[in-house]
Amino acid sequence: MRPWAVASLIVALATTVACSKPAPQSADPQAAPAQAADPQPAAPQSGALPPSHGMVMTTTIVITNNGATNLIGYRISIGANGEASYVSGDGPGNATLPAALFAKLKGDIDAAKPLSGLPRAVSCMKSASFGTSTYLALGGDRTDDLTCPGNDAEKALKDDIDAVVAILKLRNTPRSEGKDLPPQNY
Repeated sequence: MRPWAVASLIVALATTVACSKPAPQSADPQAAPAQAADPQPAAPQSGALPPSHGMVMTTTIVITNNGATNLIGYRISIGANGEASYVSGDGPGNATLPAALFAKLKGDIDAAKPLSGLPRAVSCMKSASFGTSTYLALGGDRTDDLTCPGNDAEKALKDDIDAVVAILKLRNTPRSEGKDLPPQNY
């Protein structure tokens, strides 16, 4: 065998050994491990909201307002059962949306799909200091800014978002009065 081939074999073996996970250890050295492979994590419940720094379920509706130069925005995650978890410049919170509002929101989202394909017929002027943008996402599909809706589907979504924000009593907190949002991890 050629020297470079031996060296390559040694590097490959060393990498394999270094990257391999050690076998599970038992308290009884005579006992064989019951399961060599890692157990699969339990699947999250379909209506469960994501943890504050975890993954978002594809059934979770996410409403994001990015704030502005002088304002802190907010993020709302709504699970498949209507439970909302939110964070704003005023802090975090949880609430359950009224069933009628949640059903209307889901219906308007279904009618608007694909969200990324909504036609943009209009744009609006916004203040650099106080103009915010609001988006709605479901799974990997997200709307354009809904602040100035350009069609009936966007208007319905904007009205739903406004109702959700009112129920949750959220606002764009002035930066001088609140804390920045934690980083978004999804």
